[in-house]
Amino acid sequence: MSIRFTDEQIALRDLARDFFEKEVRPVAAEIDARPDPKDCYPKELVKKSSKLGLRTLALPGEYGGVNADVATKALLLMTMCEVEAGTAKIISQCWKVTQLIVEVGTEFQKKKFLSEFAADDEYVTSILMTEPGAGSDNILPYNAPGAGVSVTAIPDGDDYILNGAKALNSLVGYSRLLLVYARTDRTLPVRRGTSTFLIPADFPGITYGAVHNKMGFRLYPNGETFFDNVRVPKEYLIGGLNTGFDTFSRIFRGSLEIPATYLGICKAIYRIVMDHAKQRIQGGKPIIEHQSVGTMLTEIAMAIDTLEGYMWDTADHLMNDRIFDAKKTRFGKIFACDCMVKCILMGLDVMGGAGIMRDHPMEKLVRDGLTFLHGDGTNSLTKLRVVPLLG
Repeated sequence: MSIRFTDEQIALRDLARDFFEKEVRPVAAEIDARPDPKDCYPKELVKKSSKLGLRTLALPGEYGGVNADVATKALLLMTMCEVEAGTAKIISQCWKVTQLIVEVGTEFQKKKFLSEFAADDEYVTSILMTEPGAGSDNILPYNAPGAGVSVTAIPDGDDYILNGAKALNSLVGYSRLLLVYARTDRTLPVRRGTSTFLIPADFPGITYGAVHNKMGFRLYPNGETFFDNVRVPKEYLIGGLNTGFDTFSRIFRGSLEIPATYLGICKAIYRIVMDHAKQRIQGGKPIIEHQSVGTMLTEIAMAIDTLEGYMWDTADHLMNDRIFDAKKTRFGKIFACDCMVKCILMGLDVMGGAGIMRDHPMEKLVRDGLTFLHGDGTNSLTKLRVVPLLG
């Protein structure tokens, strides 16, 4: 289906595109190339984007946002990722966490955390689900009692005491607020024995370890977090006791983050590859005129067009259908990853040696695209999660 965007949505898209073209593109390659991953966080770009209203887009009007719907967020994310996906993902993560607070947070949580978020241009959010020994076990989930997440949250008077370690978590050490997935009952499976907490990042007992030296998405840092007897007030528990799996699932259930992210990267690859194919002369003519190259460009274009059509169809479903079909977003994630791999491999084939040079824009797009293939679980894992929905 085809979505018709409003004038407001088009204006927001143009605002995001202009900012990323003028402010982000000129500095992205230099930031990405910094050898120490701790130096790759684009602090000034985040501040500038916030002053334009991009960071707060998902907030209700009373907190300074526009309460952007799923189609608006997908449109802007896709547009931003055509320029630089890491910075775009920082903004998108803020949308996810603030949207969760809007949907399931208590009035106290909304007033406290949304107000603080809106008032601080440097305020970004982290999602802490993955642990050194628990990744796919949390997502599938593996439902043996006590399996999966091992960070514990033990009640103590009016508080919970958190202990344990998280790894591969986004923006830790740079964020102001942590959304933490923790074990509140070790005798129960993940689906029934976990809870979710909103925790200010500077609480006593929280320390941050290594920033992971990733191949791609370097402007979107991931790292380690350690909890040592961290005392968290009970009113910071979001979504209800032992409902952590369902609470976390809301983040992904209505999200088009992965297809929108990959569409942006794929479109950027397509433009670069198409320009190269028109300009590169071999056999006495531009290589686009050779059948082998032309058919690869056709396949890339077809994959992008199909993925975009599916994404907007899913957006329409999420906004207008009363009964949510979980297959829609999971299929979108699977197909987005497949589309990304096709665009990268065929694009590199067309580019030849130029595409693997460190100073060529194609090289960063390849690294970013491959790095995010595991996002929200691997494709194999996502396919397994679809199986029970097929009957």
